[in-house]
Amino acid sequence: MAPFLLLRNVSKSFPVQNNLSNLFSKVKSNKKVIDDVSLEVNKGEVLVLAGESGSGKTTLAKLIMGALTPDHGAIYFEGEDIQILKKRKNYYSLVQMIHQDPYSSLNPHMKIRDIVMEPLKIHGKGLNRSEKEEKVRTALSRVRLEPVDEILDKYPTLLSGGQRQRVSIARSIVKDPKLIIADEPVSMLDISVRAEILSLINDLRKSLNISIIYITHDLATSRFIGDRIGIMYAGNIIEYGDIDEVLQNPLHPYTLMLLDAVSYNLTQSKFYKGYLEPNVTSFPSRGCKFYNRCKVSTQECTQDIKQFHINKKHSVSCFYYKNVA
Repeated sequence: MAPFLLLRNVSKSFPVQNNLSNLFSKVKSNKKVIDDVSLEVNKGEVLVLAGESGSGKTTLAKLIMGALTPDHGAIYFEGEDIQILKKRKNYYSLVQMIHQDPYSSLNPHMKIRDIVMEPLKIHGKGLNRSEKEEKVRTALSRVRLEPVDEILDKYPTLLSGGQRQRVSIARSIVKDPKLIIADEPVSMLDISVRAEILSLINDLRKSLNISIIYITHDLATSRFIGDRIGIMYAGNIIEYGDIDEVLQNPLHPYTLMLLDAVSYNLTQSKFYKGYLEPNVTSFPSRGCKFYNRCKVSTQECTQDIKQFHINKKHSVSCFYYKNVA
């Protein structure tokens, strides 16, 4: 049986124009933002994509959403290539996104009723006004924005950050999607409401049987909601597996660095270099992109990187573990 969502060797590059002279140059350089990424998401599962800013998480989300087209590789949704599904238009109603910023993602001049109804106006052509209104009410009730009658005619400026994000979630589920991509959905919220929003997303996943891709740089929240996790660095997934297995038994030096940042502890710093050390921000032309930041790297690491399966629940792209797998 094919996975619900499958990415196979997906890559995406963008042109780079570093200075004014490059604007007139005939030779254009490209930066590979997503580099040969393969992963899968099962029905009703939460896959966490974790990594620092610039690691490619949001670009990968846009590729899955269909907003971008991969240069190489393919993305399959329920066994069909999304490039074919995009032509049928209904794909865009099956995949919805919860954005990071609950303030800028909602139109301040629209009432909550109309904001949540937007997907139905685009993809719900067969529904009359009363049917759309009923779906909006149901969505608001599911995200626990009550009393619904009071919320419907309010504007976003009258709501708190947590309430606005609940509106965003209601908008994402109103058309009964099969996949939701949550891009740092709690990073701009007060700590006091983060757990509530994560708990809500998790409850909706279970009650509606929705698959979720949860994008974050915060490993502390990822374990609360995730089933599996992919650690991203410079466009590559460098460690992948069941979330408890990866976070309790981290292998890649970059994963160790991320966990140390969460705990404010440098217990694993024997595996990686700090930001202030020379050359750590430059990437080698071949091999592991973490090479210049890694203290256990060897010349072998400049070769094409391989994925080593440590066990059925855990894989890592690091030559340090080639004799363990």
